[in-house]
Amino acid sequence: MKVLSLINNAVTKFLPLWIVVFAIIAYFIPKSFEPLTGWTGFMLALILFLMGLTIPPSSFRYVLKQPKLVFFGVAFKWTVTVLISVGLGFTFLSHSPDLLTGFILAGSVPSATAASLYTFMANGTVLLSITMSVVDTFISPVVTPILLETTVGHLIPIAFLPLIAKMLLIVLLPILLGLVIQLKMSRFVEILQPSVRFFSSTTLILIVLSVVSGSQPLLEDNLSLLPLLIIITMLQILVPMFLGYGMAKVMKFNEADARAILYETGLCNTALAAILAMDYISFLAAVPAVINTILNLSFGALIAIILSNKSVVKEQNSL
Repeated sequence: MKVLSLINNAVTKFLPLWIVVFAIIAYFIPKSFEPLTGWTGFMLALILFLMGLTIPPSSFRYVLKQPKLVFFGVAFKWTVTVLISVGLGFTFLSHSPDLLTGFILAGSVPSATAASLYTFMANGTVLLSITMSVVDTFISPVVTPILLETTVGHLIPIAFLPLIAKMLLIVLLPILLGLVIQLKMSRFVEILQPSVRFFSSTTLILIVLSVVSGSQPLLEDNLSLLPLLIIITMLQILVPMFLGYGMAKVMKFNEADARAILYETGLCNTALAAILAMDYISFLAAVPAVINTILNLSFGALIAIILSNKSVVKEQNSL
Protein backbone atom coordinates (compact mmCIF):
# COMPACT_ATOMS: atom_id res chain seq x y z
CA MET A 1 0.00 0.00 0.00
CA LYS A 2 2.88 2.33 0.78
CA VAL A 3 4.37 1.81 -2.69
CA LEU A 4 1.00 2.53 -4.34
CA SER A 5 0.64 5.68 -2.26
CA LEU A 6 4.10 6.85 -3.33
CA ILE A 7 3.30 6.21 -7.01
CA ASN A 8 -0.04 8.03 -6.61
CA ASN A 9 1.67 11.07 -5.07
CA ALA A 10 4.47 11.06 -7.65
CA VAL A 11 2.01 11.09 -10.55
CA THR A 12 -0.49 13.65 -9.17
CA LYS A 13 1.95 16.01 -7.44
CA PHE A 14 4.27 16.31 -10.44
CA LEU A 15 1.60 16.09 -13.15
CA PRO A 16 2.78 19.24 -15.04
CA LEU A 17 6.28 17.77 -15.25
CA TRP A 18 4.99 14.43 -16.54
CA ILE A 19 2.83 16.22 -19.12
CA VAL A 20 5.90 18.04 -20.51
CA VAL A 21 8.10 14.92 -20.42
CA PHE A 22 5.58 12.68 -22.18
CA ALA A 23 4.68 15.39 -24.71
CA ILE A 24 8.37 15.53 -25.70
CA ILE A 25 8.56 11.72 -25.89
CA ALA A 26 5.42 11.59 -28.07
CA TYR A 27 6.86 14.25 -30.37
CA PHE A 28 10.08 12.32 -31.01
CA ILE A 29 8.62 8.79 -31.22
CA PRO A 30 5.02 9.37 -32.40
CA LYS A 31 4.54 5.95 -34.00
CA SER A 32 4.82 4.29 -30.58
CA PHE A 33 1.59 5.96 -29.48
CA GLU A 34 -0.48 5.75 -32.69
CA PRO A 35 -2.79 3.06 -31.19
CA LEU A 36 -3.95 5.63 -28.61
CA THR A 37 -5.35 8.07 -31.19
CA GLY A 38 -8.61 6.17 -31.56
CA TRP A 39 -9.24 6.23 -27.82
CA THR A 40 -8.95 9.93 -26.96
CA GLY A 41 -12.71 10.50 -26.71
CA PHE A 42 -13.17 7.46 -24.49
CA MET A 43 -10.27 8.54 -22.26
CA LEU A 44 -11.73 12.01 -21.73
CA ALA A 45 -15.14 10.47 -21.01
CA LEU A 46 -13.41 8.32 -18.37
CA ILE A 47 -11.95 11.43 -16.67
CA LEU A 48 -15.38 13.08 -16.60
CA PHE A 49 -16.98 9.86 -15.35
CA LEU A 50 -14.49 9.87 -12.46
CA MET A 51 -15.39 13.51 -11.86
CA GLY A 52 -19.05 12.47 -11.61
CA LEU A 53 -18.13 9.80 -9.06
CA THR A 54 -16.52 12.38 -6.78
CA ILE A 55 -18.82 15.43 -7.09
CA PRO A 56 -20.12 16.08 -3.56
CA PRO A 57 -23.95 16.36 -3.48
CA SER A 58 -23.46 19.56 -1.45
CA SER A 59 -22.14 21.28 -4.59
CA PHE A 60 -25.69 21.39 -5.99
CA ARG A 61 -26.95 23.04 -2.79
CA TYR A 62 -24.08 25.53 -3.04
CA VAL A 63 -25.65 27.00 -6.20
CA LEU A 64 -28.70 27.96 -4.13
CA LYS A 65 -26.68 29.03 -1.11
CA GLN A 66 -24.14 31.24 -2.95
CA PRO A 67 -25.69 31.98 -6.37
CA LYS A 68 -23.85 35.29 -6.80
CA LEU A 69 -20.43 33.64 -6.48
CA VAL A 70 -21.28 30.79 -8.84
CA PHE A 71 -22.94 33.06 -11.41
CA PHE A 72 -20.03 35.53 -11.35
CA GLY A 73 -17.38 32.85 -11.92
CA VAL A 74 -19.28 31.04 -14.68
CA ALA A 75 -20.44 34.24 -16.43
CA PHE A 76 -16.94 35.76 -16.32
CA LYS A 77 -15.47 32.59 -17.79
CA TRP A 78 -17.93 32.41 -20.68
CA THR A 79 -17.63 36.11 -21.54
CA VAL A 80 -14.26 37.64 -20.62
CA THR A 81 -12.17 34.47 -21.03
CA VAL A 82 -13.79 33.76 -24.40
CA LEU A 83 -13.44 37.39 -25.58
CA ILE A 84 -9.73 37.39 -24.68
CA SER A 85 -9.28 34.18 -26.69
CA VAL A 86 -11.16 35.64 -29.65
CA GLY A 87 -9.19 38.91 -29.50
CA LEU A 88 -5.79 37.21 -29.29
CA GLY A 89 -6.76 34.69 -31.96
CA PHE A 90 -7.90 37.21 -34.57
CA THR A 91 -4.94 39.50 -33.81
CA PHE A 92 -2.20 36.90 -34.18
CA LEU A 93 -3.61 33.84 -35.99
CA SER A 94 -5.96 35.21 -38.65
CA HIS A 95 -3.56 33.88 -41.34
CA SER A 96 -4.49 30.29 -40.37
CA PRO A 97 -8.21 29.51 -39.96
CA ASP A 98 -7.40 26.11 -38.42
CA LEU A 99 -5.05 27.50 -35.76
CA LEU A 100 -7.43 30.40 -35.12
CA THR A 101 -10.40 28.07 -34.61
CA GLY A 102 -8.38 25.72 -32.41
CA PHE A 103 -7.11 28.62 -30.30
CA ILE A 104 -10.61 30.04 -29.75
CA LEU A 105 -11.93 26.54 -29.01
CA ALA A 106 -9.24 26.13 -26.31
CA GLY A 107 -10.75 29.14 -24.52
CA SER A 108 -14.39 28.19 -25.12
CA VAL A 109 -14.66 24.88 -23.27
CA PRO A 110 -15.59 24.21 -19.62
CA SER A 111 -13.06 24.67 -16.84
CA ALA A 112 -10.23 22.18 -16.46
CA THR A 113 -10.68 19.13 -14.26
CA ALA A 114 -7.45 20.20 -12.50
CA ALA A 115 -9.01 23.52 -11.40
CA SER A 116 -10.41 22.05 -8.18
CA LEU A 117 -7.09 20.36 -7.37
CA TYR A 118 -5.17 23.62 -7.76
CA THR A 119 -7.84 25.50 -5.81
CA PHE A 120 -7.29 23.04 -2.98
CA MET A 121 -3.50 23.46 -3.19
CA ALA A 122 -3.93 27.27 -3.15
CA ASN A 123 -6.19 27.17 -0.05
CA GLY A 124 -9.17 28.33 -2.10
CA THR A 125 -12.83 27.37 -1.69
CA VAL A 126 -12.86 23.90 -3.25
CA LEU A 127 -16.65 23.51 -3.12
CA LEU A 128 -17.08 26.75 -5.09
CA SER A 129 -14.57 25.50 -7.67
CA ILE A 130 -16.35 22.16 -8.02
CA THR A 131 -19.76 23.83 -8.26
CA MET A 132 -18.61 26.22 -11.00
CA SER A 133 -17.04 23.30 -12.89
CA VAL A 134 -20.30 21.33 -12.69
CA VAL A 135 -22.38 24.26 -13.97
CA ASP A 136 -19.75 24.91 -16.66
CA THR A 137 -19.78 21.34 -17.83
CA PHE A 138 -23.57 21.04 -17.95
CA ILE A 139 -24.00 24.14 -20.15
CA SER A 140 -20.96 23.61 -22.39
CA PRO A 141 -22.50 21.14 -24.89
CA VAL A 142 -24.73 23.97 -26.11
CA VAL A 143 -22.58 27.06 -25.38
CA THR A 144 -19.31 25.86 -26.96
CA PRO A 145 -20.76 25.06 -30.44
CA ILE A 146 -22.70 28.36 -30.44
CA LEU A 147 -19.54 30.33 -29.61
CA LEU A 148 -17.57 28.58 -32.36
CA GLU A 149 -20.29 29.06 -34.95
CA THR A 150 -20.62 32.75 -33.99
CA THR A 151 -16.91 33.61 -33.98
CA VAL A 152 -15.33 31.50 -36.74
CA GLY A 153 -18.26 29.87 -38.55
CA HIS A 154 -17.70 32.25 -41.48
CA LEU A 155 -14.08 31.07 -41.84
CA ILE A 156 -14.29 27.33 -41.36
CA PRO A 157 -17.25 24.89 -41.48
CA ILE A 158 -18.46 24.03 -37.98
CA ALA A 159 -20.37 20.74 -37.68
CA PHE A 160 -22.81 22.32 -35.24
CA LEU A 161 -25.20 19.45 -34.40
CA PRO A 162 -22.53 16.70 -34.47
CA LEU A 163 -20.41 18.86 -32.16
CA ILE A 164 -23.29 19.17 -29.69
CA ALA A 165 -23.90 15.41 -29.90
CA LYS A 166 -20.22 14.64 -29.32
CA MET A 167 -20.07 16.91 -26.25
CA LEU A 168 -23.22 15.35 -24.83
CA LEU A 169 -21.69 11.90 -25.36
CA ILE A 170 -18.22 12.49 -23.90
CA VAL A 171 -19.00 15.27 -21.40
CA LEU A 172 -22.53 15.20 -20.02
CA LEU A 173 -23.34 11.48 -20.19
CA PRO A 174 -20.20 10.30 -18.31
CA ILE A 175 -20.75 12.82 -15.50
CA LEU A 176 -24.41 11.82 -15.12
CA LEU A 177 -23.41 8.14 -15.10
CA GLY A 178 -20.81 8.86 -12.41
CA LEU A 179 -23.39 10.70 -10.31
CA VAL A 180 -25.88 7.82 -10.58
CA ILE A 181 -23.25 5.25 -9.56
CA GLN A 182 -22.19 7.50 -6.67
CA LEU A 183 -25.79 7.54 -5.41
CA LYS A 184 -26.45 3.82 -5.98
CA MET A 185 -23.05 2.35 -5.02
CA SER A 186 -21.69 4.71 -2.38
CA ARG A 187 -19.57 2.02 -0.67
CA PHE A 188 -17.80 1.15 -3.94
CA VAL A 189 -17.16 4.84 -4.61
CA GLU A 190 -15.66 5.31 -1.13
CA ILE A 191 -13.17 2.51 -1.83
CA LEU A 192 -12.30 3.91 -5.26
CA GLN A 193 -12.09 7.59 -4.26
CA PRO A 194 -8.45 7.67 -3.02
CA SER A 195 -7.32 6.47 -6.47
CA VAL A 196 -9.48 8.79 -8.58
CA ARG A 197 -6.87 11.54 -8.94
CA PHE A 198 -4.25 8.96 -9.96
CA PHE A 199 -6.51 7.45 -12.65
CA SER A 200 -7.54 10.91 -13.89
CA SER A 201 -3.92 12.11 -14.05
CA THR A 202 -2.72 8.95 -15.81
CA THR A 203 -5.55 9.19 -18.34
CA LEU A 204 -4.74 12.85 -19.01
CA ILE A 205 -1.12 11.87 -19.73
CA LEU A 206 -2.38 9.24 -22.20
CA ILE A 207 -4.54 11.90 -23.91
CA VAL A 208 -1.48 14.15 -24.28
CA LEU A 209 0.50 11.23 -25.76
CA SER A 210 -2.34 10.59 -28.21
CA VAL A 211 -2.81 14.21 -29.29
CA VAL A 212 0.90 15.08 -29.58
CA SER A 213 1.76 11.90 -31.51
CA GLY A 214 -1.21 12.45 -33.84
CA SER A 215 -0.31 16.08 -34.55
CA GLN A 216 3.50 15.56 -34.65
CA PRO A 217 3.90 16.04 -38.44
CA LEU A 218 1.94 19.30 -38.25
CA LEU A 219 3.92 20.45 -35.21
CA GLU A 220 7.12 19.76 -37.13
CA ASP A 221 5.88 21.68 -40.17
CA ASN A 222 4.90 24.66 -38.01
CA LEU A 223 7.85 24.85 -35.62
CA SER A 224 8.43 28.49 -36.54
CA LEU A 225 4.98 29.35 -35.14
CA LEU A 226 5.52 27.65 -31.76
CA PRO A 227 7.14 30.68 -30.02
CA LEU A 228 4.16 32.87 -31.04
CA LEU A 229 1.66 30.19 -29.98
CA ILE A 230 3.38 29.79 -26.61
CA ILE A 231 3.36 33.54 -25.91
CA ILE A 232 -0.28 34.13 -26.84
CA THR A 233 -1.34 30.97 -24.99
CA MET A 234 0.38 32.29 -21.86
CA LEU A 235 -1.71 35.46 -22.25
CA GLN A 236 -4.84 33.36 -22.90
CA ILE A 237 -4.32 31.66 -19.54
CA LEU A 238 -2.85 34.36 -17.30
CA VAL A 239 -4.88 37.43 -18.31
CA PRO A 240 -8.29 35.84 -17.50
CA MET A 241 -6.86 34.35 -14.29
CA PHE A 242 -5.77 37.66 -12.86
CA LEU A 243 -8.72 39.62 -14.25
CA GLY A 244 -11.06 37.09 -12.62
CA TYR A 245 -9.16 37.29 -9.34
CA GLY A 246 -9.04 41.10 -9.46
CA MET A 247 -12.74 41.46 -10.23
CA ALA A 248 -13.59 39.03 -7.43
CA LYS A 249 -11.70 41.29 -5.01
CA VAL A 250 -13.46 44.37 -6.42
CA MET A 251 -16.76 42.58 -5.78
CA LYS A 252 -15.52 42.07 -2.18
CA PHE A 253 -15.50 38.28 -2.38
CA ASN A 254 -13.23 36.76 0.23
CA GLU A 255 -9.70 35.62 -0.60
CA ALA A 256 -10.48 31.89 -0.69
CA ASP A 257 -13.38 32.44 -3.11
CA ALA A 258 -11.26 34.78 -5.27
CA ARG A 259 -8.66 32.03 -5.61
CA ALA A 260 -11.31 29.55 -6.77
CA ILE A 261 -12.52 32.08 -9.36
CA LEU A 262 -8.93 32.64 -10.51
CA TYR A 263 -8.69 29.00 -11.57
CA GLU A 264 -12.24 28.87 -12.94
CA THR A 265 -11.55 31.73 -15.34
CA GLY A 266 -8.01 30.78 -16.38
CA LEU A 267 -7.89 27.00 -16.73
CA CYS A 268 -9.96 25.41 -19.50
CA ASN A 269 -10.48 21.73 -20.31
CA THR A 270 -8.10 21.83 -23.26
CA ALA A 271 -7.94 18.03 -23.44
CA LEU A 272 -11.59 18.27 -24.51
CA ALA A 273 -10.71 21.09 -26.92
CA ALA A 274 -7.96 18.98 -28.51
CA ILE A 275 -10.30 16.02 -29.02
CA LEU A 276 -13.06 18.18 -30.53
CA ALA A 277 -10.51 19.91 -32.78
CA MET A 278 -9.15 16.60 -34.10
CA ASP A 279 -12.63 15.18 -34.70
CA TYR A 280 -14.34 18.20 -36.26
CA ILE A 281 -11.67 20.61 -37.53
CA SER A 282 -8.15 19.22 -38.08
CA PHE A 283 -5.07 17.94 -36.27
CA LEU A 284 -3.50 21.38 -36.78
CA ALA A 285 -6.41 22.94 -34.88
CA ALA A 286 -5.55 20.71 -31.91
CA VAL A 287 -2.05 22.22 -31.57
CA PRO A 288 -3.14 25.33 -29.56
CA ALA A 289 -5.05 23.07 -27.15
CA VAL A 290 -2.00 20.83 -26.63
CA ILE A 291 0.19 23.86 -25.86
CA ASN A 292 -2.50 25.23 -23.54
CA THR A 293 -2.74 21.90 -21.69
CA ILE A 294 0.99 21.91 -20.93
CA LEU A 295 1.06 25.58 -19.93
CA ASN A 296 -2.16 25.71 -17.90
CA LEU A 297 -1.12 22.73 -15.78
CA SER A 298 2.32 24.25 -15.24
CA PHE A 299 1.12 27.77 -14.41
CA GLY A 300 -1.72 26.37 -12.32
CA ALA A 301 0.71 24.42 -10.16
CA LEU A 302 3.18 27.31 -9.85
CA ILE A 303 0.51 29.82 -8.81
CA ALA A 304 -0.96 27.31 -6.35
CA ILE A 305 2.45 26.92 -4.70
CA ILE A 306 2.85 30.72 -4.44
CA LEU A 307 -0.67 31.23 -3.04
CA SER A 308 -0.37 28.34 -0.60
CA ASN A 309 2.30 30.33 1.23
CA LYS A 310 0.00 33.35 1.60
CA SER A 311 -2.60 33.33 4.37
CA VAL A 312 -6.32 33.27 3.65
CA VAL A 313 -8.68 35.38 5.76
CA LYS A 314 -12.18 33.93 5.33
CA GLU A 315 -14.11 37.12 5.81
CA GLN A 316 -17.85 37.17 5.07
CA ASN A 317 -18.76 37.85 1.45
CA SER A 318 -20.85 40.89 0.63
CA LEU A 319 -23.82 39.11 -0.88
